[in-house]
Amino acid sequence: MLAAATLLLASAALPLQAAAPPLQHRIAVALTPSSGEIRIDDNLVVTGRERYRFRLASWLVIEKLAIDGMRAEAQRQGHDYVLALPDAGRHRLDFVLRGVVPPRGAGQRPASARSSSGEDGAYLPAYDSWIPQPTAESMSYRLQVKVPVAQRAVATGKLIDEDSDAEFYQAVFEATRPTEAPSLFAGPYQIREQRSNGLRLRSYFHRELAPLSEIYLAAAAAYIQRYDRAVGAYPYADFHIISAPLPVGLGFPNLTYVGRQVLPLPFMRGRSLAHEVLHNWWGNGVRVDYATGNWSEGLTTYMADYALAAEQGADVARGMRIKWLRDYAALPSERDQPVRSFISKQHQAAQVIGYNKVAFIFHMLRLEIGGLEFEQGLRHFWQQNKFKTAGWGELQQAFEHSAGRGLDWFFRQWLDRSGAPRLSIGAHRVDRLADGFRTSVEILQPVSGYRFKLPLLLQTANGIERHEISISENLTRVEWVTSAQPRSLHFDPDSDVFRLLQPNEAPPILRDVTLNAKTVSVVGSADAEFNGVARDLAARLMDVAPRFEQLQLSRGIEHPLMLITGSADLAAQLSRLGLRQPPELSDSAWSAAAWTARLANGNPVLIISADDAAALQSLQRPLPHYGGQSYILFAAAGRAVDKGIWPIERGPLYVDLSGA
Repeated sequence: MLAAATLLLASAALPLQAAAPPLQHRIAVALTPSSGEIRIDDNLVVTGRERYRFRLASWLVIEKLAIDGMRAEAQRQGHDYVLALPDAGRHRLDFVLRGVVPPRGAGQRPASARSSSGEDGAYLPAYDSWIPQPTAESMSYRLQVKVPVAQRAVATGKLIDEDSDAEFYQAVFEATRPTEAPSLFAGPYQIREQRSNGLRLRSYFHRELAPLSEIYLAAAAAYIQRYDRAVGAYPYADFHIISAPLPVGLGFPNLTYVGRQVLPLPFMRGRSLAHEVLHNWWGNGVRVDYATGNWSEGLTTYMADYALAAEQGADVARGMRIKWLRDYAALPSERDQPVRSFISKQHQAAQVIGYNKVAFIFHMLRLEIGGLEFEQGLRHFWQQNKFKTAGWGELQQAFEHSAGRGLDWFFRQWLDRSGAPRLSIGAHRVDRLADGFRTSVEILQPVSGYRFKLPLLLQTANGIERHEISISENLTRVEWVTSAQPRSLHFDPDSDVFRLLQPNEAPPILRDVTLNAKTVSVVGSADAEFNGVARDLAARLMDVAPRFEQLQLSRGIEHPLMLITGSADLAAQLSRLGLRQPPELSDSAWSAAAWTARLANGNPVLIISADDAAALQSLQRPLPHYGGQSYILFAAAGRAVDKGIWPIERGPLYVDLSGA
């Protein structure tokens, strides 16, 4: 979901299966975020089961447990607890839990599924099982939370009531429809509120971020109205934006939780906030059937990130599609996977498939069935599946309904197999006719089984003609007759087809190195401090654990290479590799830089150079977010001053006919 300089926000929706009847929890929480001390009283009614199997966070203990008022005890079975019930009738369970929410260490980057606490806030996500909940079951709940008066608390669910006195702040949240378990947040927040079309919009920001509240709330209101029109009515009563002490960006039903370092950045209140707002429809309003793959991230990327880029112009939209194709070209084939296998973003390789490729698939679907039919399909999918769990099958049915035809071929070829089409141009010629010219060309597709429409531009002496070819075979022959002399052919000129770029179409980018498990990392410095920072940076950049080796640098290295070196040693290191510093770097002043190149044998190289250990250290946070670039230059304190993609000549799908 979202980039934090480009930090990716992942939806917090959980795999849920409808329980009959759903569980109903009444929860009371007393929490002190600074110390992490917590007491939880959870009362629930269960029906139709003889055992209640649940999970509980390891930092909690069951102080009291009763069934229908009678003391009881749950038995531990592996990761779960099992509570035997008298029968399958209706029973009331009363839990009293105590514990200490794990403290958050300085600089810690915890997994988003783990609870944490500290002076600047506490975080209790649903998926850490901080209430005794069965896995993969939905529930309704009423949650009352009490924190010290200097703190404020917010949770998923509708805000029902709040109050404060000299000692405590208290708020009540409610979810009446079956949903995932509640997630709870607290911190020394300043609250700002805005009403928009009957909805309550709130920001819960740390003090230094409070001046941004008005901008964020106005942007959230605009995005909610946007997706109201595009999809259907916003499914909740509230929307909250919460500043996180953690370096995360997460979406939950009716709120988003974003790192306080990220909130001041302009991109966050742009497409990233739009992405999180839209997840209230896709992923939360309609929950994901993870057994058939996660469609939500790609659809949200397409309707939020990509749509906002497209509004800036056709060139910006095309640039995003090309970036997705470059990222896919950088993905090693052994790390590719079918779309249906994508569940969540555990690493950058999964993002290339589950976010980028899926968004591209929706782009091609829109071109296949038409814009109006695509929009009608989205609204139909929403109306049929809101507050339910749905998968790719339900999406296919919705688009078939709006298109008025079967689309099984489309979904099977793009979802059920890894890989992508590869295209090249075969024999081509121009023949002079009595009244014009006949242009003949072969389009080669060595990978069988893909069917798609291939756009092309035919330029003649009289101007440009647009055509579209239906591709389904390994070899497709086409021809045109024109009155004017043909000059060139350009297939897929706007990059509308998801395909594997050929090497001369894809300039090297950082991900060519960082996604490859065969990459070897070399630190070209004898300075101990620089060496330690370099190893930490390599671990941040690589999508798998880095492999460090002591190599004799040469132009014949047989694997991708990451070289981290000091500026003083740079020229000598490049010489050993047979490389030169690019002119784009020579013409600029920088304290640290990262750029890509290819060795004579074609292997990609990522060079990272810094003036000293401090300059290298400043790259720890920003550099991992530039994986789609060929080069990035940094000034002091890790501030990016220039970036770009190495230019390429016209690709292999361009044919010059002037000499034919």
